[in-house]
Formats: sequence, C-alpha cells, structure tokens
Amino acid sequence: MDIKQLRSFIHIAELGSLSRAADRLNLSQPALSRQLNLLEENLNTQLLERTGRGVKLTEAGRILAERARVILGDLARLEADLSARRDHVTGHVNIGLPPSAGIVITGALVEVVRERYPDLSLSIAEDLTGDIQEGLLSGRLDVGALHDGMISRSLHSEPLWREDLFLISHPSQAPENDSEIDFEDVVRLPLIMPTPKHGLRAKMQEAAFRAGRPLMPVVEADALRVLVDLVHRGLGHTVLPRSSLVAELSTGRLKARRIVQPGMARTVMLSWLQDRPLTAGTKAVIDTLRELAGTVPMGD
Repeated sequence: MDIKQLRSFIHIAELGSLSRAADRLNLSQPALSRQLNLLEENLNTQLLERTGRGVKLTEAGRILAERARVILGDLARLEADLSARRDHVTGHVNIGLPPSAGIVITGALVEVVRERYPDLSLSIAEDLTGDIQEGLLSGRLDVGALHDGMISRSLHSEPLWREDLFLISHPSQAPENDSEIDFEDVVRLPLIMPTPKHGLRAKMQEAAFRAGRPLMPVVEADALRVLVDLVHRGLGHTVLPRSSLVAELSTGRLKARRIVQPGMARTVMLSWLQDRPLTAGTKAVIDTLRELAGTVPMGD
C-alpha cells in the first residue's frame, strides 16, 4: 500500500468525485484513476462505486477512509516531531488569512517571526475562507485561518479566537445612542454583503432562515475594503467584527451596533492539512499564531 495512494483516496472519498479530486491534487484524472486502480488491486477489493453524480464509497471504502485518516495523521505527527528537533528554524512558510483576521494579526505575526526566526521567510495570502481551505487541501498553503463552518475533515482545526459580529453603518444612518440592534431589524435594512461562498454570508443566511426572514443584499462584494467604502458612502450597512475596523470606529467614520436576539459570533480556526508533515518553520508560525490569539480584542 502506497502513502500517496492513500492520500489521493482520502480526497476522492471526501469530494465524491474523481475530477474534483484531480483538480485539488493538481493531477490529471487518468493519473488519479491509475492510483485508485493500483490501490484496489493491492487490497483486492472495490473501494468506490460510480454513480450518475460521481462516486460513492463501498463498505470497504468507508472502512479504509476511516483507518487511513488515522494512519496519515499519525505519520504527520511523527514527521512533525522529528522535524521539530532541529534547533535552527529556516525555510519558507505560506500562510492564508481572511481579510478581517489579517487586519487584526498580520502585523504582529510578522514582527514576532522576524524577531525570533530571522532565517524563516513568509508569504501571506489574503483570501476568502473557501479559497484558503482549498489552498490548504491542495498543498499551496502550509497553514491558514478559517472561519468556523464547513471545514474539511482532512484539515486539523482548532479555535484561535471568537469574535462578536456587529452591524456597521454610516453614523448618519444609525441612532446616536443605540449600541445594539435586533437581528430582525438588521435584515430589513439595505445590506452590503459578501457573496454566498463567503463564510460570513453563510452564517447570515442560516440566521435569516431560522428567523423566517429573507436575506436580500442590495450589493454583493467580497473585498473588505469595498464593503467598508460602500458603507462609508452611506449606500447600505454591512456585518463585521469590530476588531477589523478599529481605526474607522475610533474616529467616528463608522458606527457599530452589536447584533442581538439572536447574538451573532464566529470563531477563527487555525488549520492545516492533517496528513502533511509540519516543518519546523510551519510549527513556529502555528505556535506564534496561538500565542498572539490571546491579544485579539473579542468584542467590545
């Protein structure tokens, strides 16, 4: 049995599609099919059944997927422990951060890493949670921050910090003395929201569904700076954590009201690929992010 074949099989099992797994792994579909065929031949059993919508696991495939995740996780931890024995941290680490989390932690992360590990270089990509997750799964990113939600089982994820969500408005469009607003009143306003692939939009959609209210944004934009600019122009309201808008709120350019009944919050998750060994550099970045998470403002 080949480790590469096991890793490929886990991706096929998760996605339920050879073509999508091949795209994620940057392989041709025939090459991925050959790996699968060799794995089935070595085990002398059928692991997948083809359906009109892709593939599904056989009973043997379900057993293998469950055991393979454990095996690959143990292997990654072993390789990480051996890698961490090196005293001198060098190399290059690719990090993915969503915009709101990046504003909060990027500067401090770079300062600490440059001070402690001067021979470690960083590449930091700012992107949406879904794109960061795909980057981690494909191996393009070594470590990333994701917002809680539908996180792949192929990723190790642990909470970094929890952030309350606020309605962000132009001061002229918010009562001066109000510090809170009910969710039902939020969805009646002209909202400027990220597109559906964004984790924040998904969280808002879920809350609106539970409240029996439609969520119909007047504008969709995935760039944080665009959301903030449109709100500053008085063209609508958006929903964000206060920590991503410290300068705008402290100068009075924007106003934040805590969303209540129900209150809304999300958790920023530290994530990396479970079956990929952590280099000493990646482990140093992970430890630094854990340490800095304690400095992030949580709400007020």
